[in-house]
Amino acid sequence: MIKNYFKVVWRNLSKNKLYSFINITGLSVGITCCVLIFLYVQYEWSYDKYNVKSGQIYRLTEVLHLPNENNARALTSPPMAPALQANFPEVLKTVRISYSSRYLSYQNKKIVSTQIMYADSTLFDIFTFPIISGDKQKALVNPYSIVLTESMAKKYFGSVSPLGKIMQLSDTVPLTVTAVVKDVPANSHFNFDCILSRTTINALNKNLPETEWFSNGFYTYLLLSKNASYHQLENKFSSFIAKQMNKARKATGMYYDLKLQPVADIHLKSNLNSEINPNGDITYIYIFAAAAFLILLIACINFINLATAKSISRAKEIGLRKVIGANRSQLIFQFLGESFLFTVISAVLSVILIQLMLPWFNSFTGRSLSLFDFSSYNVLILFITIVISVGLMAGIYPAFLMSSFSPIKVLKGTVKYEWHDIFLRKGLIVFQFTIAIILIAGAFLVYQQLRFIQNKKIGLNKDQLLEVQLPASHSDKKDILLQEFLKNYNVVNASLTNFSFQQTISSFATLPEGFSDNQVSSISSIFADYNFLKTFQIPLATGRNFSTSFPTDSAQAFIVNEAAVKAFNWKNDEAAIGKYLNWGLGKKGKVIGVVKDFNYSSLHDNIKPLIIQLLPQAYNFVALRIKPNELQQTLVALSATWKTIVPDAAFQYSFLDDDFAALYKSEQNLQGVLGLFTALSIFIACLGLFGLTAFTIAQRFKEIGIRKVIGASVFNIISLLSKDFLKLVFISICIAFPAAWLVINKWLQNFAYHMSISWWTFVSVGLCAMLIALATVSFQSVKAAIANPVKSLRTE
Repeated sequence: MIKNYFKVVWRNLSKNKLYSFINITGLSVGITCCVLIFLYVQYEWSYDKYNVKSGQIYRLTEVLHLPNENNARALTSPPMAPALQANFPEVLKTVRISYSSRYLSYQNKKIVSTQIMYADSTLFDIFTFPIISGDKQKALVNPYSIVLTESMAKKYFGSVSPLGKIMQLSDTVPLTVTAVVKDVPANSHFNFDCILSRTTINALNKNLPETEWFSNGFYTYLLLSKNASYHQLENKFSSFIAKQMNKARKATGMYYDLKLQPVADIHLKSNLNSEINPNGDITYIYIFAAAAFLILLIACINFINLATAKSISRAKEIGLRKVIGANRSQLIFQFLGESFLFTVISAVLSVILIQLMLPWFNSFTGRSLSLFDFSSYNVLILFITIVISVGLMAGIYPAFLMSSFSPIKVLKGTVKYEWHDIFLRKGLIVFQFTIAIILIAGAFLVYQQLRFIQNKKIGLNKDQLLEVQLPASHSDKKDILLQEFLKNYNVVNASLTNFSFQQTISSFATLPEGFSDNQVSSISSIFADYNFLKTFQIPLATGRNFSTSFPTDSAQAFIVNEAAVKAFNWKNDEAAIGKYLNWGLGKKGKVIGVVKDFNYSSLHDNIKPLIIQLLPQAYNFVALRIKPNELQQTLVALSATWKTIVPDAAFQYSFLDDDFAALYKSEQNLQGVLGLFTALSIFIACLGLFGLTAFTIAQRFKEIGIRKVIGASVFNIISLLSKDFLKLVFISICIAFPAAWLVINKWLQNFAYHMSISWWTFVSVGLCAMLIALATVSFQSVKAAIANPVKSLRTE
């Protein structure tokens, strides 16, 4: 019997090619989207779970409480780790890590852009970095010890064992290679090329503030006991830290709260100041997953609609089966079998589509996903789950509907749809197009917001501004580089600074004039030279710029922005001139100028108070304003100049407008994914509409012929066949617009600066949806309207 069912299913599939094509294509695309997003989501969720003890590892973070604000950041101070381990038995191990911008060398070989990390000797007790050679217990104990990753060891030493070899840090500090570890997995929230023992920092810097609770420069991780509750531990930390900082709190008004983050949550759920690397956003993961599911749901709706529409043409088959003894359960089994066969074929085809799309998808997401990797078992389970779920979801209603036909009515030719069946089918069409229109509106509005960001005046001129990164090992060459770059006739202006959209601007404790000692604020600071404002084209509101005519400027002068004037409760910009600031609770000086507010960070945030000052030791970028013509020749000339002065370091540059755009990488990914899913949802919905139109016209074929005979025009026929479907699309528009407005308006609240949603956007989207639907319906309608009526009436 089962064999017979498969024969019937296969005959129906091959006989009704249009019906089969629409269903298989729609389901294939839907399954492809689901699997691709599953691979991406699974990868994002896998961050840091390669660690054997990932469920016990927590990152220590702090919330700095100031009189007027709170500042949450990932960095902590050196004494916190040993103090917590000594006082709380739940804390089994701790490790502190930090990063360096120095470079390594071995003999005559130097590799630039090496990511150097310092770590306590307990690193390998907490994190799972498999040792290839060396002793992990001793590798980071002694000063001047270095551990290389496998790839870095091969770059420096090839096939020769590096153990015991002496490398150089910045050509001056000897380091002994003590171990080689496997490369850091890509799904880690931090990475490195080599690890130096943290005791090396102490050996190089005898004045390191190891006991200073306000010296925040380390990332601290704790290994907790298996049964420890980190929420309860946080509460214990608060009272402990309060005792340590009681004196500082009374003097400055500053104090800390400590928080714990599960290491597996950092990538998707953390967005603190001073993160090691840019993290993902769990909100976008949910959006991608929901969009993929909805596309699969639209494909299932196509199957339901087409199956129920086609059921009338199969009524006689059903009636005959019932007459010769088939019961309802057998018919349900047969129709569900058809649904599962469609789904299986679609799943197989989706494997081919996934393999074709993965290279593009990987380049788009910046990941290296594969259908056949360590997660193949999970992918297989996903495919099985999709086949079962989609097969049931798409086939259950048509199976019950068609198996319910009365054989007497069928054989008499009087079988008709019930009102609720028609209502359901129309409701599903409305649902399909509602989802598609929401995605169209969402993609269009996200695009508009990104255009708004790109075109918004941010208070400085980011166009034609090139930033060249200065290696810390050659900080003594920065002035020479600046002067040599200025000799290029295509360089209009240049400045030394620490400002870049590539990195977060640091904040420092500041006490403005008019505030008491316990009202310290944490204020962002840009370190720049005399030419900074001119190079970045930042206008002064009042006062003056830094000038070599005032020798005291280098030590006692500050420029603030308008936001700082307001935050410091100074009367106006003019009144701010001459006011005193105690910056970093050590450097005292006065305000010499006020600049117009400019965005020095993402447009997600409002412009906050800012201090600009001269601090040569902090400069790590050369900013160059260049002429727009001969860009490539200018870059070649600047690179040549660089190599003559700093031959052993790479010429690393970026354009400020590109760095600014990179701040919105997540939003750009959202735009791309929404654009793709919008196109796919429209494609699948239109496939279904195309099929339904074809079946409707087939059922009304004789009616159309009669209408033409009695004088109906082609336009009349097209209008008659199109209006019912267009009414459903119009209802979808009315439902979709409020939903789209609510969702996008909520998303826009993530931006301190955003566009306003205009009514014409929705009108444009609505017209677009109507035109797409009309074009889909019209193809079949025109074909029917121009057909010869003799063909449809010759049997009458």
